[in-house]
Amino acid sequence: MSDELYERLGVRPFINCCGTRTVHGGSLMLPAVRKAMVDAAGRFVNLNELILASGRRIAALTGAEAALITSGGAASLVAATAAAMTKGDPERMLRLPNSDGMPAQVVMPKGARFTYDHAIRTAGARVVEVADRKAMAEALRSGTAMVATIGTKDADLPIRLDECVALAEPLGIPVLIDAASEHLERPNPYLSRGASLVAYSGGKYLKGPQSTGLLLGKRQWIEAARLNASPHHAIGRPMKISKEEVAGLLAAVEFWAEGRDHEAEKARWTGDLETIARLTREVGSVTAEIEVPAKSHEQVPRLRIAWDRGRVGVGGLDLRELMLAHEPKIMLDDRGATDRSIFILPFNLEPGEAEIVGRAIARALATATPSPRPVVDEPPAADLTGLWAVEIAFAAERTPHRVRLRQSGTRLEGTHTTLDLVAPASGTITGSRVAFSSLHPYEGSNLSYAFTGAVANGAMSGTVLLGTSGDSAPGPLNMREFGSATWDARRLG
Repeated sequence: MSDELYERLGVRPFINCCGTRTVHGGSLMLPAVRKAMVDAAGRFVNLNELILASGRRIAALTGAEAALITSGGAASLVAATAAAMTKGDPERMLRLPNSDGMPAQVVMPKGARFTYDHAIRTAGARVVEVADRKAMAEALRSGTAMVATIGTKDADLPIRLDECVALAEPLGIPVLIDAASEHLERPNPYLSRGASLVAYSGGKYLKGPQSTGLLLGKRQWIEAARLNASPHHAIGRPMKISKEEVAGLLAAVEFWAEGRDHEAEKARWTGDLETIARLTREVGSVTAEIEVPAKSHEQVPRLRIAWDRGRVGVGGLDLRELMLAHEPKIMLDDRGATDRSIFILPFNLEPGEAEIVGRAIARALATATPSPRPVVDEPPAADLTGLWAVEIAFAAERTPHRVRLRQSGTRLEGTHTTLDLVAPASGTITGSRVAFSSLHPYEGSNLSYAFTGAVANGAMSGTVLLGTSGDSAPGPLNMREFGSATWDARRLG
């Protein structure tokens, strides 16, 4: 495929060794998907008719009672939550996210919270965690609209899907499973155990359009979700799905059901990893081991490349930066990277790319010699113990925070107070250079701040990286997803 568009914009495409992350474009669409989208673009059609017809076709292919194409896995969660809250009643639908007078509680087993349950709260719901079966039974009788959980965590939760269904179904309360990061299967492992609704990503393992999702489930809940979704004038209207995207995802599901050779895919993944392993093992002190998925929902193997830091002078994140500067550009995953290892995920590798990746990594590791000079900490230029008034210059406003620090040598400990949150902070002062960070739990995620800067004339200033971190979206990349801002601080006491 031509890179002319990207080159014209000054954006470098890359070889994807990271799996199916949204920030990297998910996956590459299948040829059948691209053709279906082009075909759909040439004529007008009533979108409601298309969505209904495609839903019937996908339901037949997957074995579900009903199906709905949405604008993404997160949009499926919004539509499902709105369906549970409104039951398809237009008066309630128009009021969302104002949930006064309707069931607005979504119950989740303790440990099931995840970064993307923000989509559940988007509809106006509030999430309540429960620790055991008794607590769930009580919560279901107090304004609960839905039970929700995440498929990848089900086996380890104190209340598993089967128990959720046994408690919720007699009360007419639907049970939603987020399976966005999983492969589609028939029979569906969640619907067969009684789940009411299951959400999948269309742009990941299905290789459909990136901005699509799939909601499978029981007929009445799918219909209520459809009414809350675009093109209807309800909470889902901003989450628009086009006729081209509907056609594309339908083509992806049809290919999955009728023409996709899953065993050949697995063999290709393993072959690509073996190629990369062979090439990187040629470097002294480097090991490369293929790890077979340990859990049933994981189907793609991965390669762990590790090295001796006494002989190789880069860490995992350093290697990632070297590969980003390589030609062609290679994207390694920040998740799971350590001071002496990285992972390769083969799902998105195209033919011939494994050898390019293997040779590039081998060359980088072979030429990265460790620095002979030890790092010596400079003594602190100031004592930062005390309370500090911090101002952060966000995109459109300067916002006041507070930081209370205790200094011991070069170490800093204390607390960071935002507008509404308080969390521990820790860091260092080396000479006049200051660095400290904090992680603030909020709902299903964590808000991350990483301050760096300098102290001078009794004040501090610098740059802060802003992002999130959670079980379903970890790693340094997410911890700077909101970019950076400048900050300054003055001592209060």
